[in-house]
Amino acid sequence: MEELTVTENKPKQRISVLPVIALGISVLTVATSIYLVVQNSELTSKTNQLSEQVASLSKKNDELQKAADAQTIFNTEQETYRKLAYLTAMAHDIEDGIVTDDFVVNKIRFNWGEDGSLSDVTIDVENQPTMALSYKAKGAYELSDRELRAKSDAIIKAVTDYYNSASNAPAWTDATSVQLTVQNYSIGKSTNGTFKLVGETK
Repeated sequence: MEELTVTENKPKQRISVLPVIALGISVLTVATSIYLVVQNSELTSKTNQLSEQVASLSKKNDELQKAADAQTIFNTEQETYRKLAYLTAMAHDIEDGIVTDDFVVNKIRFNWGEDGSLSDVTIDVENQPTMALSYKAKGAYELSDRELRAKSDAIIKAVTDYYNSASNAPAWTDATSVQLTVQNYSIGKSTNGTFKLVGETK
């Protein structure tokens, strides 16, 4: 008789899938967290570097702006001195150089406005010998208003023509007012191209 051998069938152990998936997710989460921490650290470092560079560029920009402002001020001052020198030379040429049959320019003074053109001019004259006979005193003459106006217009025109023949001078326009004096006494004033004697209202 044969012996019966009884073999015991042990149940196979089954690996549970859920813990494996959970473990995989945990590992992936930890790896992702480490990656993100590293990336964050690098981004923070780069951001700090960029901030430093921006601060440096901002400082350089401020310095350049200050230099540009200083250059603008220098250019403005240089233009002012150029005009002043030009007008001083022009005044030197006009004084005792511009004459009519009635007047000799004794002194001239120029002023320019913010727009760069002449704002006003003062012309002080001396009388030619024939006009000296008509001169009473303090800017008054023994002439009709029409005659004195015509003679005054003539000297102003002579000065204006000479001035405008030169280049690079501040513009002498119709808006430039001209005060005409004799021995520093006012004869009259030209405004918008029209000359009026002192005391003349029309």
